[in-house]
Amino acid sequence: MHRDTYLEQLARDGGRMAELANGDLTAKVPTCPDWTLRDLLVHTGQVHRWQAEAGRTDAGTFPDMSSAEQPPADDAAFADWFQRGVDDAVATLSTVDPDAPRWTWAKPSGGDTAQWYFRRIAQETLVHRIDAELAAGVERNLVDPPFAVDGIEEMFDMFIPASPPEPSLGGSGETLHLHATDTEGEWLVTIHADHITIDRGHAKGDAAVRGKAIDLLLFVWGRDLGGLERFGDAAVIDRLYAGFKL
Repeated sequence: MHRDTYLEQLARDGGRMAELANGDLTAKVPTCPDWTLRDLLVHTGQVHRWQAEAGRTDAGTFPDMSSAEQPPADDAAFADWFQRGVDDAVATLSTVDPDAPRWTWAKPSGGDTAQWYFRRIAQETLVHRIDAELAAGVERNLVDPPFAVDGIEEMFDMFIPASPPEPSLGGSGETLHLHATDTEGEWLVTIHADHITIDRGHAKGDAAVRGKAIDLLLFVWGRDLGGLERFGDAAVIDRLYAGFKL
């Protein structure tokens, strides 16, 4: 997707999280049970700041964040702190050439570009925006289905190759078909003994999970909030769902 599409999504979802920062920051996050809403916002606000800095310049390693603005002790100032991080990330990254070389943790030895940061910061914020809405007990904002598909593609393009499956997942060719019902998007996930492979397109698997793209995105991020149809071998679904909880 184009840089500006990612940054527009970041601005929307980041602004939504800043609004929710005016609520009860001690509320538990159901999808991140060890965190309160405050913990979630601290994490996401810090992600915004380091990714904006790493996207701005190629330091060849994780950027020096010693001078970054720290979360306030006063909860009343929290929403403004979070929004400043969103605004700075949007403003900073909007000036960066998508093809400019950049260090990323996905390719620490080089070979990546600033486009990695546009996608990563927007997709991270989308998932955590939904986490924040669940903590606040408010209705979820809608997500454009192709954007949710892009998030699934990011999981399969980057996170799965970088995170080999746990030994308990070691398979012998079991397959799970994922099928988005509200836009184009189908994947066949195969569990091998020491890795997982992804094929795009329609195929029959040992099991299948079918539903809206946003619900599939949450599923592959270990956040099964319902709304999905399941078919076939439930054990295969359960094994891969456990593996998606990175």
